Amino acid sequence: MPEIKETQETKEKERADYDGLWKDAIERFLPQLLKRVLPDLYADIDFSVKPEFLSQELRDSVQRDNNAAVYVDELIKLTLKNGGSAWILLHIEVQGPGGDGISGRMFHYMTLIYAHHRVMPVALAILTSRRPSEVIGEYSVENHYGTKLSYKYNCFEVYKQDNKEMLQSNNPFDLIFYAVKNTSKTSQQKKYALLLKLARMLAKKGWNEDDRRDLFSFIVRVVNLTDTELQQKFIEEVKEDKMAELTFVEKYFRDEGRKEGILIGEKRARTEEKRSIYERLVADGMPAQKAAVVTGWNLQ
Repeated sequence: MPEIKETQETKEKERADYDGLWKDAIERFLPQLLKRVLPDLYADIDFSVKPEFLSQELRDSVQRDNNAAVYVDELIKLTLKNGGSAWILLHIEVQGPGGDGISGRMFHYMTLIYAHHRVMPVALAILTSRRPSEVIGEYSVENHYGTKLSYKYNCFEVYKQDNKEMLQSNNPFDLIFYAVKNTSKTSQQKKYALLLKLARMLAKKGWNEDDRRDLFSFIVRVVNLTDTELQQKFIEEVKEDKMAELTFVEKYFRDEGRKEGILIGEKRARTEEKRSIYERLVADGMPAQKAAVVTGWNLQ
């Protein structure tokens, strides 16, 4: 029987899930992130004043521009230590595989932010995979009838970070970077081994329970261990370690399995509906190729 190809809706959901993972991690561990990747900025921020996350405000402001990106991963208002009302905007864009033109997008986002807030943002691109065909860190126009432009932004290349140094670090965000770097395109067995390794390492870090739980909630989602037998094996392996994070992990695996079952059921229902309509149209005399186009049914 023909199979339905991956839909645009599925791709968009995966992208939204990916963005959500990073949003949670950045907002929860922002000081640790800045200490790791922008230490000079970290030293100047007054973290006793709660950061303001303005991404939704920016999304609303750019809806009027049909050519504008609908969202920026994170836009954050931070207060400086030098007193008064001094503050800055921090723009963070996380880029995984695909999505060409990161430098052009960074420049475009900067123009949108400046147009809305009249403040030049500090810009950071976190790149989780190599981009061999692109110049990163700068957007430039050499000579446009006498007009020249050079926009430079901060880049943190996760794939270049040293595994040993990340594991030995006392900064929680290094474990996030380690998980992201080492889980891409790996087998379920390797994901299991990675998750087990990080769980046991996290248990020995000595960080407070809330930090460990929230950090591991990101790690377990980004590793994405979906094999139910390996999930159960993981739970059994670490139960004797008496990890507080286990309650979350067990619930997460259970909830994700339930969601997956619902999604599979919905996909089967959509497939059967398409097949039924396709067969009915063909039976009524419509050419098979045309019926496939009308219903979205894949004849291959």
